[in-house]
Amino acid sequence: MSCLKRQFKQSENSQKNIDQNSDNKSAVEESMSPGLTGEYDWELREKAGMRQPPVSPEHMGLDAEYDANGLAKRVAAAFDKHPDIQDVQTLEIFQDGCKIILKGSLPNQSILEQMIHVASKVDGTKAVDTSQVEIKAN
Repeated sequence: MSCLKRQFKQSENSQKNIDQNSDNKSAVEESMSPGLTGEYDWELREKAGMRQPPVSPEHMGLDAEYDANGLAKRVAAAFDKHPDIQDVQTLEIFQDGCKIILKGSLPNQSILEQMIHVASKVDGTKAVDTSQVEIKAN
């Protein structure tokens, strides 16, 4: 079972659109920054930009719809595409705004570093918290 399906079992169609108005222009500009790597997911942002109001990066779902767990789902999907980490079953992914939080255990530090690298490249990720990950040797 993929990381995305294991962690987020609900249907993508069950998500509700929530109005995200902001009167503070600088806050909106800051929230639309690409995150840690400075790389945008242009295709997803174009889809999100068609919505009114546009969806912020941390709330962009897999198809650019509003999703409160959008960033975590996109990180899970990115993990599923990476052959060295797609089969990790002992880790959960959460988000707090633009921060990804990893919880659980991993067999070695190398896998954790790969996961941090992959999560950091997802548009909207501004921090990756691994303080709740335990490294356990097999």
